Amino acid sequence: MEPLLAQLGVAHRLPEVTGARFPGVRVGWNAPPALQPFGEDAGGPWLGYQVNRRAFDAVLLARAEALGAEVRFRCGLRTPLCEGDAVVGAETDIGERIAARMLIDAGGPAAWLSRRLGVAWERRSPALTVRYGYIDGVAPAVAESPELIADADGWRWTARVSDGLTQWARLTLPGRPAGREPPDTLARLPPLGPARGADATWRIAERTAGPGWFLTGEAASSVDPTSSKGVLKALTSGLFAGRTTAAVLTRGAPAPQGAAAYDRWVRRGFEGDVAVLAPLYAALGAEGFGTIASPRRAPLRSRP
Repeated sequence: MEPLLAQLGVAHRLPEVTGARFPGVRVGWNAPPALQPFGEDAGGPWLGYQVNRRAFDAVLLARAEALGAEVRFRCGLRTPLCEGDAVVGAETDIGERIAARMLIDAGGPAAWLSRRLGVAWERRSPALTVRYGYIDGVAPAVAESPELIADADGWRWTARVSDGLTQWARLTLPGRPAGREPPDTLARLPPLGPARGADATWRIAERTAGPGWFLTGEAASSVDPTSSKGVLKALTSGLFAGRTTAAVLTRGAPAPQGAAAYDRWVRRGFEGDVAVLAPLYAALGAEGFGTIASPRRAPLRSRP
């Protein structure tokens, strides 16, 4: 992440939004938990970041504005504007028509653009929902490192995200008992607000780029959080889409080849994640992970 943030000109602001750092994660995947360190070099152990996501997003947004991006708040998009099979802009929910030489959907699993264009989605897992929430206080078990524990019912993730704040997430496999919210390991600490849910079904759009448009991040493909690549894939896909757009619009690169190269890259990364994660779920006795389901003409579910 750090080299990518340096390219974007915000790496120096990372300490501002970081609440905790750890040398690794305690993992118990159908086995006793053990620390899996991130690694080290001559400078010492590598430390991961637990960031305040809202503050992190604000840093990225401020950087975009500083570079000349026009930002509009509380402005939804109603429909893309098309000429033939090419996207040429979008209409807002107040009727404003905005011309665009390239439209990039970075809006996450709501997948607004693919739904409006009728792009099919391929599902590669059962329908999955991750439940998550925050706890006032720090659980002793995760004071020194986050913890990922999996068994036949699913998995739970617990991490100290800052002094006095613990975050938990849990995925219950289909047909298994849901369990407590928050997990028993945090039962003695008071929750901060109700638990929430997020769609974690493995899926990929039939096409992730086309004439005048790109899908990035979870608007293009998604697996569940055990891949540990959500923010990384969001940034790398945004960089790839942005650079391809620049090559097409300013240097005359052929648009169809750029879209095809981007689509191959997204698909290769998604298939790589599926190949790694499917055997892990098979080890829990879960079925249907990695299996190709029939494409659908809309996202499986919007984020709850």
